[in-house]
Amino acid sequence: MAQSGSAVHIPQPPPVLDNVQLHEIQLPLPAAPEAWHRNGKPQPCTASLKISYSSAIASAATDDVSLSIDYGKLFRRLETDVRNMGDNLSSPEHPHNQLVSLEGTRREEMKNSAIGQDPRVTAGILASAGLGLLDETAAGVRRMAHVRRSPRNSFSGVSDVVASATYPIEAGYGRCEVWLHLPKALLRAEEGLRYRSVTVWGYKGAEGEGRCPVVVEEEFRIDGIRCYCILGVNPHERVEKQSVIVSLSFTGPGQLAWGSTVVDTYQAMTRAVAEKVDETTFQTVEALATFIAHIVTVEFGNERVTVKVEKPSALAFVQRSGVEITRSQAFFKTHEVARR
Repeated sequence: MAQSGSAVHIPQPPPVLDNVQLHEIQLPLPAAPEAWHRNGKPQPCTASLKISYSSAIASAATDDVSLSIDYGKLFRRLETDVRNMGDNLSSPEHPHNQLVSLEGTRREEMKNSAIGQDPRVTAGILASAGLGLLDETAAGVRRMAHVRRSPRNSFSGVSDVVASATYPIEAGYGRCEVWLHLPKALLRAEEGLRYRSVTVWGYKGAEGEGRCPVVVEEEFRIDGIRCYCILGVNPHERVEKQSVIVSLSFTGPGQLAWGSTVVDTYQAMTRAVAEKVDETTFQTVEALATFIAHIVTVEFGNERVTVKVEKPSALAFVQRSGVEITRSQAFFKTHEVARR
């Protein structure tokens, strides 16, 4: 259950917004349930991260590394925090216990997951580390500015003038986007599981005194579910089964119940989609995609899904052809589903 809380205010981005990025960090750790359902078993996990902040102008104008975010320090912090993410899990100070939704709520069921069994927790650790380093960097810049302005310092120079006059890094606004890719998380999905989250600094209360990391957006993707079925209207397509590649995507606001439903169902759901599609004989790709959406939403309780169905063998000179649809549980209350 989610804990109730006050609404959270998200400040507007500053006029100059810059980014520091790390791409394809290798994290061979228990980051989510692995394909053979063995808890705590390490598996390949690739992470990417982008921190958006205000701003890199001072560092660029002065060519001063102390006025920028140190991405080497960022990597070391990420590595340490992920390695130790099982320590003090019940502490209120643990990063994943501080993440909230735009409504100020948080998912209590995430606390009950074994370490590495929920990709949202791993991404939350990375986002918290990134926003934490932004805080430390901004505090360091403020300290340096104070020292430079001190009457006891007789030195001055162009770099000091520029640093004080041009957009130093501030911690009031911070945004961290995290991507996780687990290529071997699912036996029936050749490209595995992908997860993306966007976390920003938010402020609670009328005075904005309480700051917290807010997960404003989440996305889960299951790519490359390869099935074999009869699909098509042409006579030659009705002779034998052909390869069909299915992808599922779930997107919405962060730290809400829909994300927990995806986490709880995606393994069984992927297997069910693959097995049931193998038994179908549809004529249109649209009918097959709708059939799959019904399985995902009605049978497994997910609120909304985007289904992409592609046929690699349909056209000789086209790598893949197909359709993409988005359907919700509500849709199927008033629409019939073809079954073949």
